[in-house]
Amino acid sequence: MKVVKNNDKKVIITPPPQSRVPIETPDNLFTHHVNMVVVGKRGSGKSVFISNYLRMLKEAGKLDRLIMISATAGSNYALLESFGVDENDIFDPEDKDIPNKIIKLIDEERDDWVQYLNDLEEWKQYQKILHDDRINVNNIDPYYLLKFSDEYGNPVKPESKYGHRPIIHCFLDDCQSTPIFRNRKFLNCILRQRHMGQMPYKKNNKEFCGAIGISFYTAVQNLKSTSSGIFKALRNNATQCVIVGKTKDVSELDDLYESVGGEIDKEQFMKAYEYATSDKHGTLVIDLHPKKGMPYLRKNMNEMLYFET
Repeated sequence: MKVVKNNDKKVIITPPPQSRVPIETPDNLFTHHVNMVVVGKRGSGKSVFISNYLRMLKEAGKLDRLIMISATAGSNYALLESFGVDENDIFDPEDKDIPNKIIKLIDEERDDWVQYLNDLEEWKQYQKILHDDRINVNNIDPYYLLKFSDEYGNPVKPESKYGHRPIIHCFLDDCQSTPIFRNRKFLNCILRQRHMGQMPYKKNNKEFCGAIGISFYTAVQNLKSTSSGIFKALRNNATQCVIVGKTKDVSELDDLYESVGGEIDKEQFMKAYEYATSDKHGTLVIDLHPKKGMPYLRKNMNEMLYFET
């Protein structure tokens, strides 16, 4: 093959400037937003793995609101209580209107955040006026005095609901063979998860970049079953695949291997799988978008699996 290189800078493809606002997470957690798929037989510990990961996010201050899609969520009091799940954020997977409800929820969180940012801009302007010796206090617009003062006339700085841009998560549990996995609009929500709740554009203001977005966590017993599996598009857009416990389905292991086949060979994958699932509730975590320096494979969340190249 003969290659002729054109050094004209005008025809060189360069990536655009980063427009999304990243969610900074501790090094041992994943790059967000995530679309995590957790696979395991009944009673293997799928929900336990997801709940523990959500706990890690909560402790790191990276979980503000959790949506539950589950027919049995109401019986899991400990989980609802620990994450402060509102009863209005629990949806039955039979509900065909779930996508619209999630979109509305995220847009409302976006609107609250945008209102706070706008109020903060006005507050900064108000502070400039207050500290300008050339302006008589009696000439300050009453709008500012009413909006940014308490009942005693003391200045009150605007506060946001969470202290930062909202971070929203959605946990799908016990949804096997329910309409949610056949709901095309819900699939679309997953495919455009990072772009949901888009911010209004303001030139030269990075706070108004990107979107609120949402992370999804799906627990399933079968990855590809026609009756209870999940959309191929959802599987192909997974950021993490987690195998909980041993599986007797060799073809399922082959499917999961294909997700990381370009990074490690089959022998390494099987060696990692056997090691990670050797314990009763051991998990093989396949991180398809690892942070710099982190491996593609882990046992549970705390054992990083590296292979010599």
